[in-house]
This record gives sequence, structure tokens and C-alpha cells, in this order.
Amino acid sequence: MKFIIPFLLLTQICLGQSAETGLISTDLILYNAKIVSGPFTPEYTAMVVQSGKIEALYKNDDWIKKYTSASVIDMQKKFVLPGFIDAHCHFLGLGKAIGEVNLYGTKSWEEAAQRVVDFTNKHPELKWIQGRGWDQNDWLDKEFPTNRLLDSLIPNKYIVLSRIDGHAIIANSLALKYADININSKIDGGKVLTKNEMLTGVLIDNACSILEAKMPAIGNQQKIKWLKAAQDECLQYGITQVADAGLSISDIVLIDSLSNAKELKMRFYLMANPEKETWEYFKERGTITHEKVKWKSIKVYSDGALGSRGALLKKPYCDDKTNYGLQLIKPQSLDSLLTKIYSLGLQANTHCIGDSANSMVLKAYAKVLKTTNDYRWRIEHAQVVDPKDLVYFKNFSIIPSVQPTHATSDMYWAEQRLCKPRMSGAYGYQTLLKNSVFMPLGTDFPVEYVSPFYTIRAARFRQDASQFPKNGFNKKEALTSQQTFAGMTLWAAKGSFWENETGTLEIGKFADFIVLEKNPYKASVAELNSMKVISTYIGGMEVYGLK
Repeated sequence: MKFIIPFLLLTQICLGQSAETGLISTDLILYNAKIVSGPFTPEYTAMVVQSGKIEALYKNDDWIKKYTSASVIDMQKKFVLPGFIDAHCHFLGLGKAIGEVNLYGTKSWEEAAQRVVDFTNKHPELKWIQGRGWDQNDWLDKEFPTNRLLDSLIPNKYIVLSRIDGHAIIANSLALKYADININSKIDGGKVLTKNEMLTGVLIDNACSILEAKMPAIGNQQKIKWLKAAQDECLQYGITQVADAGLSISDIVLIDSLSNAKELKMRFYLMANPEKETWEYFKERGTITHEKVKWKSIKVYSDGALGSRGALLKKPYCDDKTNYGLQLIKPQSLDSLLTKIYSLGLQANTHCIGDSANSMVLKAYAKVLKTTNDYRWRIEHAQVVDPKDLVYFKNFSIIPSVQPTHATSDMYWAEQRLCKPRMSGAYGYQTLLKNSVFMPLGTDFPVEYVSPFYTIRAARFRQDASQFPKNGFNKKEALTSQQTFAGMTLWAAKGSFWENETGTLEIGKFADFIVLEKNPYKASVAELNSMKVISTYIGGMEVYGLK
């Protein structure tokens, strides 16, 4: 028997229309909302979501005439904004840090050591004790610590504690012996610190890698726990998308598999380390591009961090007159690597903190790129830039990818490292933006706290939570509300080739959005300090709700 369906009814079925009402049935309708769709796009009061994407946007109640849904939500004048995008972070590193000794905010080496003791007592089954977050700049004694205290308090465990920036660690003598690190160890691009001709336990930059490479391998089951813990942390802050700045290709494949299995809900832009396994994977399978995961970039390191005096400077450190920092890659190797990245059609994202590192990499980029372009090669951090080198950003379409909270974390001691004359080129976000096309913003978590509200506070006000300094740290470099909004949404998406799918709430884009009582980009410091996300949605599905 043949069923003849009238043309009008067939049309209604194809469009998801109700035969009774003539209305189109959709997955989700939000109304009576303050929808701030993006930094340069209109505001609306209603949004229609279908199949994970934005179907329609309205400035009035006309949606009632066209759409219906089993899920229609009165937003009661709450703000709806694009989900936060963290343009530079260490997502897997955050999950790892959540399960380790928390050394953030310690006021002395003794306090840090005591936290290690307490953690060890709670986890007697662990042979390797790891932690993160210590910062000698926060202590009364601002010199690097030695491992003598660790050796005396915990003699029978392997202890490895990362500095807040991840560019230095302190290890106890047992861990150093395990890795065959001794007073005569010399590492290109790294330092093994000694005092009175004895190891202190402090390793900087590439020296850290020597120890870490010999530590017991971490299995995928443990990494899966870390990734899920990191996701839980991000979702409560309204972060719907991240760019992880430096992973092994095996960890990228793991994230991709978890995303395909819907165990990870966020969107990921992943930067691979330039290792043999990365090139082999690319040769066999190419890049990764789908709705949740993109991998088409390589992370390069040119120098270390300012806090651990590993940032590569043109002139010596003011508080260490013989030290210029560390060069982690030689110019010839950098040129060769960038040429390879360019020939394969990949994006280069290079860690540059010091003015010498920025100068070296900007010039190396220019040699390969030759002119303006849309390759979107990035300088990660661009923390201290000689004003003479700013011209490279605009002339070769190079993107500065910065983390505003670095400025407010470092402002207490940065001038001691750099001296006053060099401060004019440090943490210059407004200057960088004027000399480039756009500027993605991130946190670099777990180096900094996850909260995007801290990023907004640092970008707009250049102040810490106590509103210090009163007039802001080098306030002329503060970003406007609109620039901050763009940097944490649209520009962050564009820096990762996502701008056609995410970054704003526009028709055809993914319905990745957050709900708040106030617009954070217009909030005061006090309001930002206490602000919370009410709900987080990815693809039109609620993935976090404030309890």
C-alpha cells in the first residue's frame, strides 16, 4: 500500500513543523534574555537552538510566531554570552595539578615543605610525590630553595615539585640520584643549580626534562582522570573551549578519542610538541579537524620564564648581572623547524618571554612568512618586547597571544628583574594590539588560576583582587571592555581557526554560551572577584549548572 503525503505536510515534516500549529519544532528556545552575542555584534532577547547550533536570534518576541520547543526557558533578564575561550593553557597539566600537592600561595619554603609532608601522610601508597605552585618571589627569602629540608623530612620518597611557571622544579636527592643528575651535569638550554659545590635540587628549563623523562610513565587511565577533572574545573567557570599549548601526539590522540566517545564535552585546539612521533603521525594521518577537536599547530619553546630567570634577555638581569637567561633552541634549528612547519601547512606557536627571545623568533618568522598572510603564526606570551621589534607583528601578520594575569602576578617583582627602562616593553597589551591585527587572551593555567574573571580584571584594570595598585599597573596598557571581550571569545577562536564555528553567538555557529547575572566585561573589580557562572552550555546542552 502506498501512502500519499500531501506536499504541505511533507514540507512541515522536513522542517520539523507541527502539523497542528504550523510552528517549527526546535531543541531549545531562550527568551526574555540579555543576549550579548559578541564584542562587535548586536544584542538580542531570544535565541533558538537546533542540532547544537544557533537557528535564529530575535530582538523581540516574534519567535513565538515561528518556533516551538519542549524546552522553552524564560531567562528572567539574565545575561547570555559566548562561552569563554582560553587561548593558551595547559589543560592536561591542570588535571595533573589538581591531584598533586598544592603549593600555590605558600609564604615560605617551610610552609611548602609542610604541605608536602601532609600530602605524603595522606597518600602513603605513593612512591613519587609531585606538586606544583611554589614561587620564591612570594617568600620573604626570595632566593631559590635547597632540597635539604625535603631530604630530612621525607627521606624515603621521590619528591619532584614544579615552580608555578613550570619552568623550574626542585627535587629531593633521591629523585636526582634516580635520574643520574649530579654536580657535573651540563644541559643545553637548562641549568642544574648548585650552592657551595653541592646540588640544591633546583633544575631550570631543559634540565627539568632530563628528570621528567626518567620518571615512571603515566598510564592513560590516570590521564583520563586528569582530563575529566580539568574539564569539571573549566566548565564551572564557563570555559567552553581551550587551546592546550604543548602536548605529545599520543595525548592529543587520547583527547580526540575521549571527545569522540563524548566523555569530553569541551572544544579543543591542540598544539603538538615537535617530536619524532608528531611528524610520523602527521605523515600517516595528517591533521585532526572535527566539531570538537582541532590539531594543526606545533608548539615551539625559545626561552624560559622571567620568574625563574630563564627568559632570554638582550641585556643581563638587573638582579643577576651575569645572567641573560636561557636559549632553548638555537637560531639555525629554529629556522629549520619553522621551514618544516611552513612547508607542511601547519601553524607555529612559539613561547617567547624575554626581549631577546621575542626578537629572535619574530625575525625567524619574518624570514619564512616573507609578507602579510593568514597563516596565523603566534607568539605565545610576548611578555617583554623591544619596541624596535613591534613592526614584525603587523608586517608579517604575526599574532601576539597573551595572558593578562601574568602582568598582575609579576608586577610586584618584574622591575627588579628587568630594570625600569625595559619595563616600557613589558606586558604591553594595548601596544601589542595596536601593532597587530588581533590578540587572543588566555590564562596559561595551571601557571595562573583558571578563572576568566581574573583575566578580565587583569586586562581591564591591571589590578589584583585587593585592587592594588590603586591606579593600575602601567594602566595605559589596559585593554578596553570590548577588546577584552573579543580577546576571550572571537579573537581566541580566530587564533585557533575556529571563528566560523565559535567565538560569537551568531546564526549557524555552535550554541556554546554561558548564563550570568551580570555582564563580566562591564563589571567592577569587586564584582569580578565574586562573580559566578550560573550555567554553561555547549552545543545547546547544559553541561554545568550552579548548585
